[in-house]
Amino acid sequence: MMVSNGFLKAIAICLVVFCASIRPVAAEQRVIVTVNDIPVTTLDIDQRISLWKLLGRPGSDRKKALNEVIDDIAKIEQAKKYQVEASDKEISERMSGLAKGLKTDEAGLEGKLRAQGISLAAMRQYFGAQIAFTRIVRGKYKEDFSVSKAEVDRKMAGFKAEIDGKVKQRLNEIMKDPRMKPITVYKILQVDFPIDTGGSEMTNELLQSRAIEVSQYVSRFKGCGSARAAASGIFNVKVGKMIEADGSKMPAPLKSALDKAKVGSAIGPIRGPSGLQALAFCGVRRITPQKPTMNGVVYPTRDQAENAALNDKYAQIEAKYSSKFREGLMIEYRDPSYAQ
Repeated sequence: MMVSNGFLKAIAICLVVFCASIRPVAAEQRVIVTVNDIPVTTLDIDQRISLWKLLGRPGSDRKKALNEVIDDIAKIEQAKKYQVEASDKEISERMSGLAKGLKTDEAGLEGKLRAQGISLAAMRQYFGAQIAFTRIVRGKYKEDFSVSKAEVDRKMAGFKAEIDGKVKQRLNEIMKDPRMKPITVYKILQVDFPIDTGGSEMTNELLQSRAIEVSQYVSRFKGCGSARAAASGIFNVKVGKMIEADGSKMPAPLKSALDKAKVGSAIGPIRGPSGLQALAFCGVRRITPQKPTMNGVVYPTRDQAENAALNDKYAQIEAKYSSKFREGLMIEYRDPSYAQ
């Protein structure tokens, strides 16, 4: 069969374009280590860290993530050796359980995995390794993964102590806030005596005349209920609304004058922006902010504490057999910085 030069050139161009397009991907996914010729890449490490996040496990240590991936490969290799690999059905059941725990279905779980950059294959390998490890350790080494009532009780107590400690620390921080200190407020009624200057400056005569009227008002004042009655016969008096003033923010001379006055009396004359004023002292009260409490604190359920205790037990047994499962594996680090 004859092949034209044009056809060969077209193939050559396509190969160049294809190779150029895959070069950046290869650069991004470096092989860090091979385990029995199975490559573990930077992508595998990234996916394991993302998986921690999905499962609510804190951490971003890349060496730890790599070691977990290596351990998973070791578990699966051991399972093949003893012919006790996890079946597709068993792995799918674990996937369904995770979806339920995340309050979604399998389709929703796939969406969450994609959003975190986790492939289905990576998730299934994770569960397959767990099933294989549990099966081998139970069968061959007779380890018990169950936890006692006392262990769950201790886990519950630990959760409660940790949460209580954090809440109490936060409450102490809140109580140190200056806004939580008790304050004294003064109930004041402002009574204005405007001075109409007709556009010219206030003269001493006008001020003196108005000051006499303010003094008359103060002498007539018999309590805040008589504020308007005390102004009878005095021209252009404006009785304001009751206000509550924070004593700590008052000018010192005004606070001192109010402290010397009796509740139900008035003080004045006081110079104001548009004339003179009298201040009616209608009462004083102490405001103590309500202290925050620990009411409403939510603690983990007993089922959650049991799951946490089971996870702890699994981690302890896993650490115990990690080196044993790696025996005989060919582990070659391509990136020395990740080597232990």
